[in-house]
Amino acid sequence: MTTYNHSSSYNRTYEKKVIEETPRIRVTTQSSPFASHILPTSFPSFPSTFGGNISSIHATDESLTATMDVSQFAADDLKLSVSVVGQFIVVEGKHPEKADEFGFIERHFIRKFNLPRNVQPEGVSSNLTSDGTLTIQAFPLKPKDGSPARAIPIKIVSGPSSSTQSQDGKTEESK
Repeated sequence: MTTYNHSSSYNRTYEKKVIEETPRIRVTTQSSPFASHILPTSFPSFPSTFGGNISSIHATDESLTATMDVSQFAADDLKLSVSVVGQFIVVEGKHPEKADEFGFIERHFIRKFNLPRNVQPEGVSSNLTSDGTLTIQAFPLKPKDGSPARAIPIKIVSGPSSSTQSQDGKTEESK
């Protein structure tokens, strides 16, 4: 059973009005590179400390060039691999827990790119600059012009080839 204090000057109508007029703030995690432009200006801004942010990407059936900001990771913390089965270029970065200006943080990211249709896994290369910019390039392999001639072994088989036999199964003699 509920009891009310009738001597109180508390006004339920005022309470309802205050609740209805209170602005509602909804915060969601954005994975878009344009997320900072979507959030309200009063929202506190934190430096981008997640790592693996894509700066630019250009992909066609013939090539892929991607640039990523991985400045939060040391070169030893990054791993670049090409999964031949799934036809993906996989970039992974992980560093152990370390102190920053807000406390402690441990980072880990995995970024997957589709391997272009006409590119072999051997055609993928990567470069990491001193300022933490990782560039991944995938191009079709070009045949080497100055490659030495390759010897092709001749396999000896017994019996004549099918082109020297007549339709009745007898061997024709060469003239």
